[in-house]
Amino acid sequence: FVRKANGATAIGRQRVGYPFHLGRTLSMPGDPAGMPTVYLQSCSGGIFQGDDLRIRIAADCGAAAHVTSAASTVVHGMESASARQQVEIGAAAGALLEYMPDPLILFPRARLRNMVQVRMDPAATVILGDAMVLHDPAGGGGAFEFLESETVVRDPAGRLLVCDRLRIGGDDLDRALPGVNGAYRAQATSFALTPVRPAAVLVGVLRSALASVPDVYAAASALPNRAGAWVRVLARDAIGLRSALHAAWAGARAEITGQAPAARRK
Repeated sequence: FVRKANGATAIGRQRVGYPFHLGRTLSMPGDPAGMPTVYLQSCSGGIFQGDDLRIRIAADCGAAAHVTSAASTVVHGMESASARQQVEIGAAAGALLEYMPDPLILFPRARLRNMVQVRMDPAATVILGDAMVLHDPAGGGGAFEFLESETVVRDPAGRLLVCDRLRIGGDDLDRALPGVNGAYRAQATSFALTPVRPAAVLVGVLRSALASVPDVYAAASALPNRAGAWVRVLARDAIGLRSALHAAWAGARAEITGQAPAARRK
């Protein structure tokens, strides 16, 4: 993404191969002037055994863009090998880049390693989300094998600012242990990485935004190295999870830019 002379952001260069398709830039109500929304679509019907998917998104100086998916991505069952998805995000000085895909849907026997790597200038803002829900199309309550998720944030020199790792197994969620997940079977994490507002202010905004979302268990806290704030959300189903993710994103966006975004049509 590049900022044009009139202040609007455009796609300066793109290279998109199967299974991805990049939609045209769209202008959405509630967004800052000149900030496009782009839908990244999958043409393959989901993530399959042996897939190794790579996504790289970059925003040049002063550019602002929102990237999301057209729908949730199904992670299909796998018999032997696993699948991998890696997302690289780069944000230059003054850029505002949001990566907010819909939740992954983990089918029985799904095995996925999901990595998000952010390299951002100290004067950039990156808002991102990562979420998963469960579904057994056969209705038998089958469990996914595992989800490994890693989010790493670095400065331009490569210094580590934030690292969040987790590994979840379907059998672990099925145990519904108190103090682990209990009755909650959907999970999301959202980051507001920015120098624009103090972390303590962002934490307060995120907590207030999530307080109005029913039937979710969520917590917000400051990130290390003055990187911003983040939230972890547990929900009973996809409906509650989507509501919480939208509330956290809208709250952070409004605090950072002064404009609350409208929900994207999916």
